[in-house]
Amino acid sequence: MAQYTKYSPGAKSIIIDWETSGSDFNGNSADHFQGLAFGAIVVDNTTWDEIDSVYCEMQFDGTKYRWSDEAQKIHGLTREYLATQNTREQACEKFMNLVLDHFSPNDNIMLGGHNRDFDEAFTLQLLNDFGLRLKFHHVKPDSSGLAFVLLGEYKSDVVFELLAGVNRTGSHNALEDARAVATTFKTMKEVFALGVASLG
Repeated sequence: MAQYTKYSPGAKSIIIDWETSGSDFNGNSADHFQGLAFGAIVVDNTTWDEIDSVYCEMQFDGTKYRWSDEAQKIHGLTREYLATQNTREQACEKFMNLVLDHFSPNDNIMLGGHNRDFDEAFTLQLLNDFGLRLKFHHVKPDSSGLAFVLLGEYKSDVVFELLAGVNRTGSHNALEDARAVATTFKTMKEVFALGVASLG
């Protein structure tokens, strides 16, 4: 089995997607806005097949973070609805249970996503609330950047439709989006393999 080191990503990784109370494109969005829901899947690093998953929505803390009506239009989560969902402590516990089911505390976990650094920032926001630390690998699979290189497209709506067959006409769901990232990676790998084979 592949070993996790600072050099090797190992056998499995996590793909995560967050829906948030807003975003700030001029800085770290997690400084001012809160993560509201995450979908995280553990995948096989060779096949990009899903091994395990968790989805969680959580209460919004308006005393610490700002709320954007534009963001609500994207994910459809209202403050009233979220008030009945998991506390942030419960949400953190759900995420850490997924991590500890598949990784050891000393692993350098490869974390992937679409606009991956955005999702890492909100993952760290949740962990930092409870003094928790994870080590993320320096290899950072990002479907936005890879799609731009291959297709000249980077927006999730376009990329997921082209490479994952996902039509995102309704509200965004974090778990569905994390799965779309995995499918996008799988499609990219398959198309690349076919291209290499066609060159002989």
